[in-house]
Parts: sequence; C-alpha cells; structure tokens
Amino acid sequence: MLSQSTHICRSYRILSSSVINLSYRLQSTSVKTKIALPKLTQSYYHHASEIPLLYHTIGQHLDNLANEYPDHRCYSFKGEKNKSYTYKSFLDEVDSLAAGLIDLGFEKNDRLGVWLPNTSENCALTYAASKLGVIKVNINPAYMGRELIYSLNKVGCKGLVMRPNVKIIDCIKIINHIIPELSQTKGEINSKTLPTLKHIILTPGDNGNTVNTPSGMHSYTELIRKGANSKQDERRTRQSQLDGDTPLAIFYTSGTTGQPKAATLTNFNMLNNNFHLCYIYPQYMSRVCCPIPTFHIFGEIAGTLNINVPKYFTVFPSILPDTVETMRAIQEEKCTALIGAPIIFRDLLANPKRKEFDMRSLLFGILGAAPVNPVLVEQLEREIPIKIISQGYGQTENSASMAMSVFAEDDKQRRYISVGKALPRLEMKIADPKGQILPIGQEGEICSRGFNVMRGYFGDEEKTRETITPCGWLRTGDIGVMDELGYVYYRSRQKEMVIVGGINVYPVEVENFLLEHPSIGEAQVFGVPDKRYGEVLCAWIKPKAGTKLDDVEEIRKFLSSRVAFFKVPKYIKIIESFAPFTTPTGKVQKFKLTETMAKELPVSSSS
Repeated sequence: MLSQSTHICRSYRILSSSVINLSYRLQSTSVKTKIALPKLTQSYYHHASEIPLLYHTIGQHLDNLANEYPDHRCYSFKGEKNKSYTYKSFLDEVDSLAAGLIDLGFEKNDRLGVWLPNTSENCALTYAASKLGVIKVNINPAYMGRELIYSLNKVGCKGLVMRPNVKIIDCIKIINHIIPELSQTKGEINSKTLPTLKHIILTPGDNGNTVNTPSGMHSYTELIRKGANSKQDERRTRQSQLDGDTPLAIFYTSGTTGQPKAATLTNFNMLNNNFHLCYIYPQYMSRVCCPIPTFHIFGEIAGTLNINVPKYFTVFPSILPDTVETMRAIQEEKCTALIGAPIIFRDLLANPKRKEFDMRSLLFGILGAAPVNPVLVEQLEREIPIKIISQGYGQTENSASMAMSVFAEDDKQRRYISVGKALPRLEMKIADPKGQILPIGQEGEICSRGFNVMRGYFGDEEKTRETITPCGWLRTGDIGVMDELGYVYYRSRQKEMVIVGGINVYPVEVENFLLEHPSIGEAQVFGVPDKRYGEVLCAWIKPKAGTKLDDVEEIRKFLSSRVAFFKVPKYIKIIESFAPFTTPTGKVQKFKLTETMAKELPVSSSS
C-alpha cells in the first residue's frame, strides 16, 4: 500500500509538470489572443479558471519541492551575511525545528507567537508550524510591552520566538519587564501577566551573532541542533495526519472596536494564493525582492510563500525596510519582481543613489496594502523602469489576495486607476447593505468569495459572522464600484482605519493611550494625506479642565514609550473644544477634522 506522502509526491509531480504546459496554454488564449467577453450589467464578476487547487499543507508541499529540486536556491537573506538556502537545506532546518518544537511539548492547534522581523527563522517557523499543525501568530517586531501582551493573550500563545533586539528596540528588556519571574524560571514559564505562555525561544541577533541565552529561555540554535537527531518519526507521523484545512497562521487586523482581531488562515487559504500569476505570467514572480515585513499578510504570501511555485526564489534585502539594500538586492539577484506598499516604491524613486544600481531586470511590481496614486504607477514604469506595475487589492481576511490590475495589461486606464478584477477562481461583487448585487457603475460595499477567505476570527464568532456571510461572502467594509469588464474602483473605507505606509492603525487604540496622559481630557486621532506614507496620523487633543498642556514633543515622548513608532501621530494639535466638528448628539465627525487639517498642512506633506 502506498503511503500518503507517496500519493502527495506523485500528485505533485503531475501538477508541477503540468504547470508550464497549462501556463503557456493560458497565455496563448487569455493573454496573447484577446477573447471578447460579454459586458456586465450587474456588479458581479467570477474569474473562471482551469488552475487547480492544492489540498495539502505547506509543509508537505516543501517536502515535494525538496525532493524534485533539492539544489535549487530558493531564499537569500542579505541582512544575515548573505545567508542562502536551497530547497533541501531549508527543509533540513525546518524538519529539525519542527522536531525541536515537539520536544518542547507543542501540540496541534497550539499557538506560537513570532515577534521577529524579516529573518530566516521567521520563514522557517511558517513551514515548521505547518508540519505540526501549530498556528503561527505573527506579531509586529516594533510592538512594545502592552501591545505584545495583548497579542499573546488574545489567542493564548503557548510559546514566543524573539530576537535579543530589533535595531534599537531591546526585546529582552521588554520581556523581562513583562515577566519579572523569568529570571527565576526553571522549566516552563509561569507568568501572571501571560498565563498561557510556557516557552520563549531566542534566535541569534544582528548578523547572526549568538548571545548567551538568558535564564528561562531556549536557544533557537540549540533547538535546531537537538531536533536534527530526535523526534523525526513522530514529526512525520503528525505531518501525515494534516490536510489543507489545518489552520496555519494568525494575522492581527484592526476592527471596529479599536482592538486588533485575530484572523485565522489555513494551509489551503495560503498555499493556493501563490500559483495564479505563475500560470498566466510565468516569469514575473520567478525572482522576488521582498523588502516588506512578513508579519504583514502581503509579505508572508508574496515573499515567504513565493517559493512554493516550483523553482521560484525570494530575496529579503534586510531585516527591516532599507531602500539602498533593496536596490542592491535587485541588482545582485537579478530580481524580476518587487513587491511592497506604495511607500517602498516612493522611497526608491526619491533615493539619490538610485542611478548607482542596475534594476533593469525588473519585469513586474505589485503595489498593495494602501491606496495607490496612478501618477506613481506611471512614474515607476517610466523611470526605474519596471516593465509592468500592478495594483493588488485584498485584506488579511482573504489571505491578501482579491483582485489585481495586471489583467488589464496594455489598458493603462484600468491598470493604473482600478484595483483590478478578481483573481482566478474568485468571485467579487458590489453590494448594497442587504448584500444584494448592484447595477454596474453604482457604489456599494466590495465583497469577495473563494478559496482564500479566512476560517474566521480566533475566539470571536460574533465578529466572524459580521464579516463572513452565511453564503461565504467576505464583507470588506470598503466602498467601490465595478465597471462592465469586472474591474473594481476603490472609493473609500467604511471603517476609520488609517493605513500608514502599508500598516493598519486603528485610531481608537492610539486615543486610549493618549487618554492615559494626566493632562489630556479628550483626544481624536485620524488620518491625513502624506506624500511619502500615503497617510499619517494626526491627533487633536483637548486638555483636562484646570491643566496646562502646550508641549507637543512631551506628548510624543509619552506616547512613544507605549506604542510602536508608526502609531505616534506626525501632527499633534492642542485645541480648546471639538464643538464645531460634532453632530447634534456630540459625536465628533472625524472627516471634518481630516478636511480641516488637510488645509493647514504644508503643501509638501499632501499627496
């Protein structure tokens, strides 16, 4: 009798051998030969496709890749002394890490917090989690104490993987402050602040340098060493019992309550996102440069998981975004694609050293995670130059992928201005508040349905029901309009979330921290246009009665010690009253604050 892994391997060989044939067949019909499609009259579009869906785990998929292409170089980490992996060497580390986690007692569905920037350990943990059915919880490495506590407690993390530091952030100091009992810990952690946390794993620091592992922590390097020679039979057994519906990752996303929600994605959700472009445009994503963080769903899908397409490659230019290192990586690795939020591309265009680097290998660019100015798209194609730029539209709740404008190709009006049309095997509609499809050209809520919609928000059935309808439609909370060919044009957000350089920030969270200041009586935080970041935060603050408040820098310093740097407002204004900007019931109308502040900003700051 053939084993499950043998069946998977055989089916994978059939799939991988058909990838190129099918991709060229699709190219010859849907790309080179323009098929006249009927024009839509209702705002519903389904992207019919021959592209197959894979129903196994990402860990199982890596086994197959390493078996078929063991010597293919799949990753490069420039910020770790040019550390590189082949499929086989990466698999060896992943299997050892998975066995090490078994030795620590991790079971299926246990949550493992990963508080790391773009490092090799971060990528390895995605695949190791997949092999065990452990759920990787992605945590922004810029988070400070209370943000970290919330992220770990929200989903009940059993473990945390961290570095000694992330640039100037002293991570060990932060964790020792949160868990004062840590220095006295022998064996599992017993923390009042983090009651579910039992293990902390410390990775090497800058440039791969190892540090003495503090009391109460495990060494990542030692975990790998031990795992290489133990628990491999158990690891194989556990892996064989998993399938595509096994949860793989949690990504935090802001919601209407102001507290981040924990979107839970499965192996099936995340694995199948990677194949659509390779079928239709095989060369575009073959060598990706990923400067954006992988704690964000965009970076994880298009960067970490890009190697799931046979013989594809991803380079991480640095552990944190760095424009010069991004350009250097593109030149050295002859990258075909650059992915990122608009700020990544704006910084590249503006960098005075840009002409020193040869980036002519770039065939493709994806701008996502924030609204895109069409002028920027045209400028990138002309000045870098990049052959073709595509907008990408999606949310954490549907694994980052919903629509792309690349399908418009030479129709620059649609490719530059729309967010695109649905990816293969996905449906999109524009709906009224009751979920009914609207006529073409009429504004409504953008909705999507398909294989990549999340399982739900962890531990929050009510919010899940609000977001995913009984028929499986994901309600985005965004307002848009669809044209007669199925292309969607983004109009605005129903939610008040602000996107700062591609990172979601919810104003209520920042307001709550500001109100802890002894002299602040009321605070309103909102977004304003910014040429570099797309949007930045602005705070209007009303002092408490009888107090004096005039030192804006003191307020910034107060907030900086409590939240990540990108949540600190760029503009702070102290006012006497919000009365001119309120409804009859006293509710502050933030859109009026945005309009007023935009008029006061220097011209160079606006988009």
